[in-house]
Amino acid sequence: MNNTRKLLIGILSAMTITTLSPVTSFATTVRKITYQYGQSIMSGPALKSGTYIATVEASSLDIYKSMTSNETIGKASKGDVFQILEDMGSGYARVSYNDVEGYMSIKTGDASIEELESVEAAAASATQKIMETKSANKREEIANFAKSFVGGRYIYGGTNPYIGADCSGFVKYILANAAGVGLPRTSSEQSTRGTTVASADQLQPGDLIFYGSGRSVSHVAMYIGDGKIVHASSARTGIKISNYNYRPIIRMANVIG
Repeated sequence: MNNTRKLLIGILSAMTITTLSPVTSFATTVRKITYQYGQSIMSGPALKSGTYIATVEASSLDIYKSMTSNETIGKASKGDVFQILEDMGSGYARVSYNDVEGYMSIKTGDASIEELESVEAAAASATQKIMETKSANKREEIANFAKSFVGGRYIYGGTNPYIGADCSGFVKYILANAAGVGLPRTSSEQSTRGTTVASADQLQPGDLIFYGSGRSVSHVAMYIGDGKIVHASSARTGIKISNYNYRPIIRMANVIG
């Protein structure tokens, strides 16, 4: 058994904060809460109300209506972040969920706990992580939509991958329908849009990669993660997945924001 377990010990006083107000930036110190297995004293000070956030580690967790009922009001997914309103003991905490209060497990393996320096910092951190998670999930949805067309036809001048599309028509269709982002028709025109991604390790699913020779752009693909792209390649190979660096790159761009 691992000799270090993350636990919450103590009781937090009840709070009146039930919703999180978005905060764009803040300065804070994060400290992991640890408990040495077999000991009864936490390594840090007693918990302070409102200064802790819980990040879901399990694939999903039920949010319960009360501590004495099996009735659920929702389900949390891995990566979801909650500001802890009260430690209920027995490995459960009261949290804010969709403008109401609920109760979820914070046991080892279910959630990890972080301490922040103030109530405001805890609220801001939870809000920021929620927004980051939503953004990441949205990009995955875009990439998955694009991948659903793998095996489809390449048609020069085509703009609908259900029928057939060329490279620029393909990414134009995907981003318009999955992200609400409008792009020009050709890859050369599309390459002038968005914010430049400086290096490959900064690429995110949904970003565009433009290829060609010299400064001339002749092809565009969508990054889908893990060093891969999906693109309408050619009449012979159709819509396929390739390594992102399979040919010279002219520009990488974030057009989603």
